[in-house]
Amino acid sequence: MQAEITHPDTGEVFVIEMSNLKPSDLDAMKKEYTTNAKLKTYIEQLPVSAEVKALLFKLSQFTVSIGKTIIKMGKAILEMVFMLAAKYKHATFGILLGALLGSLIAAVPFLGPPLAAFLQPLMMLFGFGKGLLEDLKRDSPDIVRSVTEAGSVFYPLNAAT
Repeated sequence: MQAEITHPDTGEVFVIEMSNLKPSDLDAMKKEYTTNAKLKTYIEQLPVSAEVKALLFKLSQFTVSIGKTIIKMGKAILEMVFMLAAKYKHATFGILLGALLGSLIAAVPFLGPPLAAFLQPLMMLFGFGKGLLEDLKRDSPDIVRSVTEAGSVFYPLNAAT
């Protein structure tokens, strides 16, 4: 099957041969979980600038043609992001906080950019981990208890800090 992707700004069409793709794969990809109106409402309610909202609206309109099937890839991506952000609020906040702190470090003249290139991904990963742990404590306390008990063998090392 051939996939046709049109660049949203230039209109340039890219054609890719996808020999491993089956028609049953397309059925799963074209499934929609929310309406366009609900997605638009989600985007409008975000506490971000109008430029970011416009970019998200543009992303939601991105499509890919595979054979005779049109798949709304942008909408699918945004549906996934909103679903995960709603389900894992603390993890999402941790990632955003790590990104913000990394951006602040990058703003320091001369030393900031190389330091941020190293620290920002680590801070985002740490924020994600701590936030995910909080989300799991709320949703699945048994998992958190099991992980905490398994890691308790390393607790004596905490005295070294």
